[in-house]
Amino acid sequence: MTIGSMSVKNIVIFGQTGAGKSSVVNLMAGEERAATSSDTQRCTTHWEEHSIACDGYNYLKVFDTVGLQKQQKKPCEEHPDAIEDARSLITKLDNEGGIDLLLFCVRGLKFVPTIESNYQRFYIELLGGEKKKKIPVVLVVTGLEREQNMEDWWTRNKDTLKSKINVDGHVCITAAKNLDQGLYKQSRELISKLVKEHTQISLPNFEQGTNNSYTYTLYCANNCP
Repeated sequence: MTIGSMSVKNIVIFGQTGAGKSSVVNLMAGEERAATSSDTQRCTTHWEEHSIACDGYNYLKVFDTVGLQKQQKKPCEEHPDAIEDARSLITKLDNEGGIDLLLFCVRGLKFVPTIESNYQRFYIELLGGEKKKKIPVVLVVTGLEREQNMEDWWTRNKDTLKSKINVDGHVCITAAKNLDQGLYKQSRELISKLVKEHTQISLPNFEQGTNNSYTYTLYCANNCP
């Protein structure tokens, strides 16, 4: 989709409450845009749009969605408000060029059983799975500032994950700017590279003060930093 000379890409992030989706918005922006919380309480109660400049030609429209709640004994009764809010956003984006990329955000402190159920709920139930199979899904693992090598998390968990969810790529990051500046900078570069690869656009590292337009929807799966 294009608006004038600007290319627009719709990107959705999904996941459980506390996965770090709002922190990922801030990571991409390089500044505080979305409210975050250090606990498992929802920071976002309705999807929010954040415009983020990335180069001299385009900017990002990032949609931070309502996180799912923790696992319940009866999944069918779980967080209907979050599901309906996501459904309304999907309908909106379907009318505005469709979705180009899904970012599935999980917190990497530990492997949680809700990863598979949240993937199934959003990608299969809301998006129709096979009907939307051309939309790439990328796993964004947050909260890895304590890892000597952030990619080690993927090495330890990839076999289990591949048996439960089907993703087109992954990125292991930290969005905690105040803990390790080096890892934070590396994480911004990794997110930039990921977007470039999976939206098939010529996109430099994210910068502020420019005019380009892509649309992101961030829906995360575990606790946000």
